[in-house]
Amino acid sequence: MCSATDTSQADTCQRSLAKEHKYLTLKESYTAWHPELNEPGPMVLLGCGTASSSCGQIVSYPLALIRTRLQAQAITSVHTQEACTMIGLFKTIVKREGVAGLYRGITPNFMKVAPAVSISYVVYEYSRSKLGAKAS
Repeated sequence: MCSATDTSQADTCQRSLAKEHKYLTLKESYTAWHPELNEPGPMVLLGCGTASSSCGQIVSYPLALIRTRLQAQAITSVHTQEACTMIGLFKTIVKREGVAGLYRGITPNFMKVAPAVSISYVVYEYSRSKLGAKAS
């Protein structure tokens, strides 16, 4: 039986770290270029959130795809022995579909980035400032 637990944990950790690091880097770069502003406005925060989430998805999407396919194989029991592991499935996808196959279905994820993830960054920033917390 195939297991997708390892890919799920790795995907979650990798995506979170990549998004948070990129967001803070973009925000700090903006404030360095515009020292006259104390805090970036909501549109800048939306832009930083969108860019960071997009970068995080580009990095982590292949793992999410592999996790989903492993889970689907576990339910349907239709799989080859070589495609039962992360590495085996990765090789199978690249061999059959090319590198673009690792990003099949990413478009809907990009479409939800701006309204979902970016708004959470704006809410985070305004909540942090109202509570008087300092950015680390």
